[in-house]
Amino acid sequence: MGFAVLTIASTLAALVTSAGAAAPAASPTSAAATPTSTPSAEPGTMLVVGDSYSSYYGNRHSRYPGWWALLGAELGLEPRLEAAAGTGFLARADSCASTRFRARLDTVRATDPEILMIEGGRNDWRRCTADGRVVESTRTEIEQATDAFFAELAGLWDELNRPRADVYVLSPWGTTKARKGRIIRPIVREAAQRHGFSWVETRPLSLEQAPDGIHPNNEGSRFLHEQVLQNSDLSQRFQRA
Repeated sequence: MGFAVLTIASTLAALVTSAGAAAPAASPTSAAATPTSTPSAEPGTMLVVGDSYSSYYGNRHSRYPGWWALLGAELGLEPRLEAAAGTGFLARADSCASTRFRARLDTVRATDPEILMIEGGRNDWRRCTADGRVVESTRTEIEQATDAFFAELAGLWDELNRPRADVYVLSPWGTTKARKGRIIRPIVREAAQRHGFSWVETRPLSLEQAPDGIHPNNEGSRFLHEQVLQNSDLSQRFQRA
């Protein structure tokens, strides 16, 4: 009788031990170790406000890719273009029907880009009068228009809670109106820097790079894109493609 009780007790103990070993409780450590997948982030936006140095050209797959398209691909950013030929901080094109850069600030606000490129100044040697005539600009008029634009942009950019250094400013030039360039480009540079934006120095395009003395060919667009990379911190900030 005693032997039978002992045998049953031993058997029950073995079953309990066996069941406990076969089904261990899950620990927080083992649950946390389960791998999870994270969706890839969308590329940031690079908005370009500019003139014909930007508007005459297409994306990097087109026949004539723009400097901005090459730059966006290099930095892994999605470029968006807000540019019109003949326009600038003061200029409104030959027809006087286009808008100055200030009119495009609503697009800046709506887009809220990661990077903002301001390309211009080449056309600001001229302006439109109230009756629609094109006349030569004075230095004071260029200074006032340029500073007014950057002052308004600074306020908008602060509202978006973005660092002002994320605005990059360049003023490309060709071989024509070189004397105007020596006046206008420093005005643009000083106004941009005064408001805390990043100035990007670019060398004037040669006739091989801009056969009409103004607009870059493919070689010129590549040159401008390389100048922006060399003379800014963008290549350090963004992963190259």
